[in-house]
Amino acid sequence: MPEPLLELKEVVKDYGTPPLVTRALRGVDLSVTPGEFAALIGPSGSGKTTLLNVIGLLHKPTSGRMTLAGTDTTRLDDDGLTRFRARTLGFVFQFHHLVPALTALENIVVPMWSLQGRRDESMRRRALELLDAVGLAHKADSRATALSGG
Repeated sequence: MPEPLLELKEVVKDYGTPPLVTRALRGVDLSVTPGEFAALIGPSGSGKTTLLNVIGLLHKPTSGRMTLAGTDTTRLDDDGLTRFRARTLGFVFQFHHLVPALTALENIVVPMWSLQGRRDESMRRRALELLDAVGLAHKADSRATALSGG
């Protein structure tokens, strides 16, 4: 059996401070191997978004362990999480977070420039490939405000 790409062990996520603490995740165990598909299904308020935020390294678990791509992310400090997330993950938000004044293409390449500390034509080509992969190549030069949220 292949090594898990994502593994959560007894992950707990609490919000608030005592005495007003809400436990959003209660000892979640999850293992996803490369190439495997997983779906989060549940009623409103069941912790789906919280779990995605933990997996996406946007929130730290209160306790438990998470390993992503061979890295125990629960051992990383905030700077380490930011670097790891930027180099490892792509996150598609339910509501897009784009710079309104930039085009779809620019919204993809500007973070690439920031991560690499340089500008490169290969980044533009890669951004166009990504737009094509999601069926938006024809919108590359459209401002973010002209893109549909659906």
